[in-house]
Formats: sequence, C-alpha cells, structure tokens
Amino acid sequence: MTPATDALCRLLGLDVPILQAGMGYVSTGRLAAAVSAAGGLGVIATGGVMAPAELTEHIARVRDEAPGKPFAVNLLLPGGSDPGVEFGSPELTRSLLDVCVGERVPAAVIGLGDPRAVMGELKDAGAHVVGVVGSSRAARNVAEAGADLVIVQGREAGGHVGEIGTLTLLQTALRELECPVAVAGGIATSQAVAGALAAGAAGVSVGTRFLASEESDAHALYKQAVVDAHARSTAVTRACSGKPGRALRSPFVEAWIGRDEEIDPYPARAEEHYWRARAGMLEGDWDNGYFPAGQCVEVIDEVLPAAQIVEELATLAVAP
Repeated sequence: MTPATDALCRLLGLDVPILQAGMGYVSTGRLAAAVSAAGGLGVIATGGVMAPAELTEHIARVRDEAPGKPFAVNLLLPGGSDPGVEFGSPELTRSLLDVCVGERVPAAVIGLGDPRAVMGELKDAGAHVVGVVGSSRAARNVAEAGADLVIVQGREAGGHVGEIGTLTLLQTALRELECPVAVAGGIATSQAVAGALAAGAAGVSVGTRFLASEESDAHALYKQAVVDAHARSTAVTRACSGKPGRALRSPFVEAWIGRDEEIDPYPARAEEHYWRARAGMLEGDWDNGYFPAGQCVEVIDEVLPAAQIVEELATLAVAP
C-alpha cells in the first residue's frame, strides 16, 4: 500500500482501503457488517428515509456481527426540504444525527449537503467525519471545515452525481486539499482500485459492486438487472428526486429522457416521486421503480458475497 493508504487505514482502523458506499434502502447493517468484518469500512445508509429506531438496530447488528471493527453511518443533508417531504426532512435528519451522536458511531459519511453544520457535534462525539462531494468547490469547503476525509465522487457513479468525471475530480482534489482524499465513481475491479491508488487516492468508495452482493438488501430483480446491464444501460436524470442521479434505464427513467424542463426541482419532485426508489430497490417494480447504478455495471458479472468483493477489490492494493 502507498503512504496515503497506510495513513487512511490507520485513521479509520481498516485493514484495506476499501470503503463501501452508502446506498439508501440497500446498504443496511447486514451489508455493513460483512464489509467491516472483511477489513473494509462498512456503511449503514439512512438514505434520508430510515427511521431512527431502525438505525439503532442496524448499528447494533454491525457491532454484534463485526465486533471491534470500524463502521460508518451515511447521513444525507439535502437542505431546503419541507417537513412533508419523505426524502430528507429536517426533523428526520436531526433525529438520525442524534442517534449517531448517542451511539458514538466511529465515523459519519455526509452526503448531498454541507457537513459543516453538523461536523462539530459529530467530532465531539468521537466520530470521524467524511464528506462525499461532486465538485472541486465542495471538496475545498468540506476540507477547510475540518473533514477527516473527503470522497470525491465522479459523474460515472450511481445515485446522486455532479457534472465532473472521477479522474478530473481526483486530480484537482489532490492538488488542492491537505486532508486524505478517497475517490468514487466507476470503481468495481481490483485494477480500478490499483489505478486510483496509483493516481494518489488514499482509498476508494465502492457502491454498485456492493449493490450486487449477497448481503445487499436490494431486490433480486435489481441485482440481476445490474449483472445484466452494460455501461450504456444507465442515464443521469432528475426524474426521481429533482437532483441529478445516475440510474438504470427503467421505463420510468426512459419516460423522462428529453423532458428535463418538465421536471420540478427538489424538493417538490422528491415529494411526488421518491416513492419510486423504494418501489424499485426493495420491491423490484421494474415498470414503476427507480434503480440507481453506476456505469461500472459493465464489469459486474455476478452477485458475490461482500467479503469476497472486498478481497478481490483489495488484491492489487495490498500487493507487495
């Protein structure tokens, strides 16, 4: 491993510099425990919709099945959402943050919003704070605010994305930031991991590859759709939440391609259509659902145990 990866592993207590991305609905305590037990960083995703009591149960599961291993909770701070919106209401966000503080989780991965508002509270509770960003400006802001790690996520990634590609974001962040930088977007093989680390990343954050794992809570149809897909099977759309996100070209996504001007911005769009994420990801409703996935579906050929995925991803990263 490189000095940067060594430093990251020491910081977070990892055996390998593999971070599992937070994926709403599908990365719960079961997947996080399997990844953490294998030496990576398992992440429980609240997805902006998980109930506080449910989060407490998932934290307990990770601690039971991967005792003594580090893990993280992914919190979304989408900002500007109204109390009646299912996705990311301020009251729910506050309650989930209270759970993280009360449980003294080892790390918190903050997505969509600005972690500066909650960073002090989390750090006072002993958590490492990780910011997931999709732009160079956001990376600078998060780093300057004191994040322990910044994950730059390129447009190739699944779920909510920015405008810039993975390698460009990584190169820019490495030039501008003093804190460790990990990279996300399009990473699903040991060769991609080795390339990211060789380019200077301290670690990698991997989502879609873990989505197609045995421990993922994704519906079997969703997992098979990822296995069967190729790079052009995905598209970036605002159709589900009003924010740009990459997903499989399901009938719902296809129906809104070329109609961007008709899509309301967040949070109005989320209030009307965010139910489709659950319908697709957990219920396997191909006709009506929404299925986030990155372009790396091209190189995902089978559903595997999470521990095997961690081992295979890290093969070249830990080679002497």
